[in-house]
Amino acid sequence: MEISYLIASALFILGLKFLSSPETARRGMFLAMIGMAIAVLGTLLHHEIINYTWILVGLIIGSVIGIPMGMVKMTAMPQRIALSHSFGALAAALVGVSEYYRHGHGSEMHTILMVAVGFEVMLGALTFTGSLIAAGKLHETIKGDWTYKGKNKVTALLLLSMIAMLGYLIYDSSAYIVFYMLIAVAFAFGVQLVMPIGAADMPVVISILNSYAGLAGSATGFVISNKVLIIAGALDGASGIILSIIMCKAMNRSAANVFFGGLGTGSAAPAPSPIKAPVPAHVSAVAAPAADAGPVVKKITPEETALMFRDAKRIIVVPGYGLAAAQAQHVVGELAGLLKDRNIEVKYAIHPVAGRMPGHMNVLLAEAGIPYTDLIEMEEINDEFPHTDVALVIGANDITNPAARYDTQSPIYGMPILDVDKARNIIVCKRSMKPGFAGIDNELYLHKNTKMLFGDAKDAISKVVGAIKDPNLKPAPVVEEAASNEPSVKKVSPEQAAAMFKNAKRVIVVPGYGMAAAQAQHAVGEFAEILKGLNVSVKYAIHPVAGRMPGHMNVLLAEAGIPYTDLIEMEEINDEFEETDIALVIGANDITNPAARYDTQSPIYGMPILNVDKAKSIIVCKRSMKPGFAGIDNELYLHKNTKMLFGDAKDSIMKVVQRLKG
Repeated sequence: MEISYLIASALFILGLKFLSSPETARRGMFLAMIGMAIAVLGTLLHHEIINYTWILVGLIIGSVIGIPMGMVKMTAMPQRIALSHSFGALAAALVGVSEYYRHGHGSEMHTILMVAVGFEVMLGALTFTGSLIAAGKLHETIKGDWTYKGKNKVTALLLLSMIAMLGYLIYDSSAYIVFYMLIAVAFAFGVQLVMPIGAADMPVVISILNSYAGLAGSATGFVISNKVLIIAGALDGASGIILSIIMCKAMNRSAANVFFGGLGTGSAAPAPSPIKAPVPAHVSAVAAPAADAGPVVKKITPEETALMFRDAKRIIVVPGYGLAAAQAQHVVGELAGLLKDRNIEVKYAIHPVAGRMPGHMNVLLAEAGIPYTDLIEMEEINDEFPHTDVALVIGANDITNPAARYDTQSPIYGMPILDVDKARNIIVCKRSMKPGFAGIDNELYLHKNTKMLFGDAKDAISKVVGAIKDPNLKPAPVVEEAASNEPSVKKVSPEQAAAMFKNAKRVIVVPGYGMAAAQAQHAVGEFAEILKGLNVSVKYAIHPVAGRMPGHMNVLLAEAGIPYTDLIEMEEINDEFEETDIALVIGANDITNPAARYDTQSPIYGMPILNVDKAKSIIVCKRSMKPGFAGIDNELYLHKNTKMLFGDAKDSIMKVVQRLKG
């Protein structure tokens, strides 16, 4: 048995060494698998095993659970790995409990053994619950971050409690109540450890949980005197810590904050970062002349994309989770092959936290047969973007967001990003404008050189491949002013909005949850009174499900002293929008989305909405382009008559009020 453990340990070390390079990674995995098989076989031949019944039962149960888990799609691999961590950690904790019980509830334990058991159950318990939370977050069963006042104090208290209880058990190992309290607190600490960590940091969480599971396994080896388990656990724990530190540095994150659940950070979550809103390509006569060359959302077709690729010399592909979700790696590989046949250089920019786990993109692209030499790490490839003809972003969001460089209120502030915005041309392949895992808008989509290739990544890239193969592909004839009819995001300033309101005769205000969140009802009431003083008719369109409870808007507006006679229900007011000069939407999203009328695939299809899109002019007051409660983009924001008044509702309306008073 000792010889088999020695051979297995050597193979584990060699396997880990070979995993450090893509060229030898497959060999490393093969050696590690052989090592594990030898270690298991050596254990089964141990002379102390007198009955194999329960071993066979465990083997059957584990196989029934493990085989389906091993067959999950690549998109579910991160949460599958998190579950594997949780099972391994729970096994380590249960072994510790068993050994403690076997030694007379600790009364027969010497100090060294109690230290090993204590660390084993503590790390095993917190890794178990932490991994379950991580799996839930990655599967999007658990959404958002757990932030509350005093969070850091609770984290510190739990951590100090575990250390104190472990110290007491080393002093008195027979204190079994303290032992089981340690396990309970460790379970709670695992939840507290992972819940506050932001979505963008989840790849680092997976890495550190892997490390904790390895250290728990190593402690188990000490407890049951299993040398190969000590070595394997130590290798897993040490490599996991090293990888986590490397990833934290790559993301400009504090390793201590990630390792200990955000300890030392502020209790409050960072405020959402409003997108730097675009200005309109052309503004109405009411609005003062604005920067006509301002950014807008620009679409591109697969055929136009193919032409752009055909004329390029250097292309960088930036893969992200969207590529994994669409299983587009094979068609991306086919695209790269076609481009290389035309003597076009193609490289892949790999961000250390692209996807949902460390090395996610490397694994996907290797699966498609893409040479590892084409996969270039962020530090090396960033200098190449200014000399790149086209950067193709496929489902990568937060890792390309320029806001990470300067927006101190952004949850991704300080995270190094790929310098995609420095490329000569940028094509973003994405289903919609919906934010990424961090939940914030990506300013790259409004960049002057960016064009959006909307659609499923696999389908969209397949169409591009088909267009490149088409020998009859020719540039479309240029049509003057064609772009002026395309829908775009248009911005209006408080000054421009005030000018529009002064020239209006009929205004309808459409309140929503954004008004409630900003506590803007009093500002809205003052705004309405000023307009009425200018002989402007002001009414309020009340949707039955506006806000988060029945009558939410009615209560808020009544609190601001707005007459109930001005609050008009949807059925009565919908016919008035066509004759309305301006519809002012304040934080109302899904209840104004025209997609509800015709898009059978939309989750709000069939829901009666307010006919805001029929008004002569529309002003939407909102923090950003972020979708509403249903999680879908609102087509109203791209309507030809819509202008976006970006910012906090209360602040924005007060600025309009000040301009009206002036």
